[in-house]
Amino acid sequence: MKGASLPVERELAHAGGLTWQFRQCGVDRPGLPLVLLHPSPRSSAMYTAWLPALAEHGPVYAIDTPGYGGTDPLPTPPQSLADYVAPLHALLHHIAGPRALIYGSATGAQIGIAYALRQPRAVAHLVLDNAAHFTPAQRTALLEHYFPDLVPRTDGSHLTTAWRMAAATQEYFPWFEANEAHRIAPGPALPAAVHAGLCELLGAGPEWTLAYRAAFEHEDAAKVMALEVPTTVLRWQASILLPYIDQLLAHPLPPNVVRLDVPAQADARFQTLNQHLSSLR
Repeated sequence: MKGASLPVERELAHAGGLTWQFRQCGVDRPGLPLVLLHPSPRSSAMYTAWLPALAEHGPVYAIDTPGYGGTDPLPTPPQSLADYVAPLHALLHHIAGPRALIYGSATGAQIGIAYALRQPRAVAHLVLDNAAHFTPAQRTALLEHYFPDLVPRTDGSHLTTAWRMAAATQEYFPWFEANEAHRIAPGPALPAAVHAGLCELLGAGPEWTLAYRAAFEHEDAAKVMALEVPTTVLRWQASILLPYIDQLLAHPLPPNVVRLDVPAQADARFQTLNQHLSSLR
């Protein structure tokens, strides 16, 4: 059966005190379950086109982080990413079983690290995409400036702020450093692309910062150095976080943590990711 013929299903499940939304594919196929965790402020929808190819080698589940997509927020604001672990563990045990391969990107990578540190027996292998290390000064700047106030205002000015952030995010990292040293694209994004990013940002709702901020606070090489599960750190050559991925890889990582270089071009990137993920199943 070709991957393109496998349907992607959007599902709801109740676990860990939350109603979760997730997308699944190939759930009746043999093989180690693969779980995909997304960046903030996005949702599992970003993985829809990728799921059928991944399901060629076993069941795949793309999870909406609590508070994003269609998943309930945590009952109280998280103090750290550790607060996401127990409800996520309840969900994964319910839908995927006792052990899974976990892939996470950006915020999803940090949630994967937090999960693997506290539930190592549940993680067969951890694959970290767009995972970085920030120095204390870099982290302080991010936490102070990255998250503008988007509380709705009567004059609609919050929408202008959100548009400005959505546009700058596609041209600079961090978005508030609008200078050549922080440029990640040759020029401004097309309005349609900015609009798509704006919709994702606004769609995350008034608590869009919660997992996002907690992920920046967690983005520390010490967390990766403490991992005991088999782990792959992806060095994607086109990542907006590449300088900070390199800061992570410059640390003395343990032998269970290996590096995989990933080409910049989209087709080559996904071929590399698919081959690596299939080799782990």
